[in-house]
Amino acid sequence: MIGGGDSTVLGFFGSRLSEHLGMEADLLLETRRHGKLALAATRLTCSRFVFARTPPMPSEPAFSIFHQLGELERHSCWLAGRPKFSGSFSAGTVSVTDLLDSPQWEYRGPVEALQYYVPRRALDDFAREHDAKPVETLRWSRDRRDPCLSTISSLLLSAIEEDRTTNQLFVDQIGLSLLAHFAQTYGGLRTYDGALEGGLAPWQERRAKEIMRARLASRLTIADVAAECRLTPSHFARSFRRSAGIAPHEYLSRLRMDEAKRLLTTTKLPLADIALICGFGDQSYFTRVFSR
Repeated sequence: MIGGGDSTVLGFFGSRLSEHLGMEADLLLETRRHGKLALAATRLTCSRFVFARTPPMPSEPAFSIFHQLGELERHSCWLAGRPKFSGSFSAGTVSVTDLLDSPQWEYRGPVEALQYYVPRRALDDFAREHDAKPVETLRWSRDRRDPCLSTISSLLLSAIEEDRTTNQLFVDQIGLSLLAHFAQTYGGLRTYDGALEGGLAPWQERRAKEIMRARLASRLTIADVAAECRLTPSHFARSFRRSAGIAPHEYLSRLRMDEAKRLLTTTKLPLADIALICGFGDQSYFTRVFSR
């Protein structure tokens, strides 16, 4: 799910993050699993050079992960009133904060960053679904770059910039990939091999393809298709790739392109109508995709 949530109620991201830090914020992504928030992504920007130390953040069971998109001269953090770290941050580096510790922050220099908000409950649910031990905490050395996170962040920004609605399925997969990355790489989660084996049952693959064909024009999500197959979104996405050889969002894109080609050659419908029928959102986006 992209955007559309009440971040003041749900947690420290989006508008609540913006108000607390005094920065401009764009809520890019809210990933939900079983109807509950699993991860949120907020882009933060501010051209001010010096920021006052923030008041203590009310404690909540979640983690805040800052991924620096640009150079930051100084970033200081206090946990429960005690200094945690202070120093410069290079582009691509990451800092992880446990929000249970009532953190405070202070910044020096223009800010350009992505904040990922991960509730502890989402990590517990993810571990339980994969028959793994619970994730106790998330850790990352603040002076280290995370090439994997940089790649996923770049994909997210590109998908959001191109078209928020048409790329819904793809953005859902990005959210699930981020949750898995944080659980495994930052939280040390290890799954049993058996949890990662196998594809979809024949009836599940048929049903997944049927619903994607039937709902080309709708904002179809990974969770929608997974529910039809009686699987969790992450399990479905992994199993679909093993069975079909491509990711669900790629399969849906191919279906949309094939249907668009058919309508272009067999009907006299305007391009704008074909774009809507095939789920491309608008004619300009359809034209860009079709010309590739």
